[in-house]
Amino acid sequence: MVWSFIAATALITLLPGPSMLVIVACALGQGWRAGAAATGGVVLADAILMAIALSGVGALAQASPLALLGLKWLGAAYLTYLGASVLRAGNKGAAAEASGRSGGAFRRGLAATLPNPKIIAFLIIYFPQFIQPGRDTAGQLLLLGPLFLLTVGAVFLLCMAAALTVGRAMPRGRAGRLSRACGCCLIACGLYSALA
Repeated sequence: MVWSFIAATALITLLPGPSMLVIVACALGQGWRAGAAATGGVVLADAILMAIALSGVGALAQASPLALLGLKWLGAAYLTYLGASVLRAGNKGAAAEASGRSGGAFRRGLAATLPNPKIIAFLIIYFPQFIQPGRDTAGQLLLLGPLFLLTVGAVFLLCMAAALTVGRAMPRGRAGRLSRACGCCLIACGLYSALA
C-alpha cells in the first residue's frame, strides 16, 4: 500500500501545473536555491491544505461556495500576475523578477499553491483510497501525510534539476524562451482557473 501511494503521488505531482511552473521559473531565473525555496513554499502550502482537508474543515469549506469562489479568483489573479512578471523580466535572467530572492521564491511557491481550493477537494478524495478499513485511520494518516509531502518535494526538486539542466544546455537566447514559455503557461493556468 505504501509503495503504491508513493508511486501514485509521484505520478500526480508530475502533471504540469502552476506549482511546477513557479518552481521552474524561479530556478531558471535565479538558480537552484530559488527553485528549492519555491519548492519549500509549495510543500508548506500543501501541508497546510492537507491539514485543512483531513481535519474536516475542507468539507466545511466546500459547503461554502462563495468562499471557494473568492479563493479561486484570488488564485487565478495571482497566477496571472506571476506569469506577467516572468514575461516582463524578458531576457534579463528570464524569470528573475518572478523569483526575486530565495525568500521571495519561497513566498511565491506558497502563494501560488495556497489559494487553490481544488487541492483541498483532491486531498479529500485522494487519501481515502489508501486507507485500509479496519486499521487505525489516524495512524495511517500520520504515515501517509508526511509521505505525501516528502514525495511531492522530491518530485519537484527533481523536476527543478531537470529544468536547470535543460536551461544550461540551451543556447543563451533559447533559455529565455523557456522562461517565457513558463510565464505564458502561468497566465494560461490563471485564465483557466478563472473560467473553469
